[in-house]
Amino acid sequence: MRYSYDIKIDKPLDEVIRKFQDPDGLKYWMEGFDHVDHISGEPGTEGAVSIFHFKHKNREMQIEETILEQNLPHQIKFAYKSTMGYNEVEMVFEEESSDSVKLTSNNFFDLKGFMKIFGWLMPGTFKKQSMKYMTAFKEYVEKN
Repeated sequence: MRYSYDIKIDKPLDEVIRKFQDPDGLKYWMEGFDHVDHISGEPGTEGAVSIFHFKHKNREMQIEETILEQNLPHQIKFAYKSTMGYNEVEMVFEEESSDSVKLTSNNFFDLKGFMKIFGWLMPGTFKKQSMKYMTAFKEYVEKN
């Protein structure tokens, strides 16, 4: 499954990137985020691996993140592995003016087991979650 979304953020590019890279800000825009454990590599650079911990409906979930490409402030690409499968997310930051940024999220999912069926039957659920994170990030950047 592949899809893309974009959203306009009314702040300068340097501020958007600073907030995107701030691990302390994740709790404000990633629903259910609990904490992150850095595993290997230099944080924020290509090849760095971290484990993200989430709590959702009284369940704990872990997702392994690997930075595949890092070309900030323009683009960054992540790989995520979990029991549900594999997901790649590319975030593209385009400066539209001195005070606004177009953020595009390109997503690819390769789901496993039951999630493969779920993804095929209800792809809108994944798209809705991606848009929810992007909207929450926009609000976090613009209001904080």
